[in-house]
Amino acid sequence: MRGFMCLLGSARSLAVRKVAVLAALCALAFVSAPHAQATDVIVSIKPVHSLVSGVMGETGEPGLMVTGAASPHTYQMRPSEAQALNTADLIVWIGENMEMFLERAIENLGADAELITLHEVARMELLPTREGGLWPDEHDEDKEAHVDEHDDHGHEHGEFDMHIWLDPGNASRIVEVTADALIRSDPGRAEIYRSNADAMVERIASLEMSIMEQLEPVKQRAFVVFHDGYQYFEHAFGLNSVGAVAVDPGRPPGTKRLVELRAALVEHDIRCVFIEPQFPPDLVQTLTEGTTVRIAELDPIGVDFEPGPDAWFEMMRSLGDAIAGCLDDA
Repeated sequence: MRGFMCLLGSARSLAVRKVAVLAALCALAFVSAPHAQATDVIVSIKPVHSLVSGVMGETGEPGLMVTGAASPHTYQMRPSEAQALNTADLIVWIGENMEMFLERAIENLGADAELITLHEVARMELLPTREGGLWPDEHDEDKEAHVDEHDDHGHEHGEFDMHIWLDPGNASRIVEVTADALIRSDPGRAEIYRSNADAMVERIASLEMSIMEQLEPVKQRAFVVFHDGYQYFEHAFGLNSVGAVAVDPGRPPGTKRLVELRAALVEHDIRCVFIEPQFPPDLVQTLTEGTTVRIAELDPIGVDFEPGPDAWFEMMRSLGDAIAGCLDDA
């Protein structure tokens, strides 16, 4: 009988130890739970999505809102996308004057989501909005870049050009800001995010140098863009863009603008007029008819590239290739 009781006691002791081990494992799992699932991230447009993807790496894939050939200027958000915004931990967008379709949804976000409005980020280089048509000389004093430090003062949202991702320096800043936000949300993966960000910044710098060398022989040659979406690229690489066909990509230019641009094709020895995949080329073809001006395509949001960490780099390389090819003497 005593032997039976002894065996029973041993069994109970073993069971208690098993329960204790299981409890410890559960407690460990509970402590580790915040790091088991990556931050739920939503990004508005593909170039920024690419930079955010590079920082996240294998920890997760951010959601992308504007896909395919859609333009952020004219995009209409679907109800499912509005729902995704409401459940996201982190939302990254440029700002009101770029993704106008997001304004109302952003205003109604819950308190739990962190919002990164990139044009308000400290040390982001911002260039003043241009009027469209033909522009003053690139080196006029009133065309100098403005670096907005975002101290205790605000600014009008329409004061600055919103195509900030086309400047490699700004792209690096987007990477750094994203890494900081992800680390706040998911500190258990801080080393991964920081390492990924450092690699992205190095890769951006390398591409910048390569494009700079590529465009050096053609940087003084004049060209016109379809809409004023490339100022940051022009500024970063010292290019000679002299105007835009359309002030607002959603509205065709008037007769006066077209007459002015037609005269400029000869007056400024314009080599090339660039169209965009999001908009019909008929207007530009009419504008250049009977001239020797070339037509080529620029894509500021990477329509033809798969979303992911490489898309921003492929888009920037494509811009460099298109500009160099169209302005070349060959």
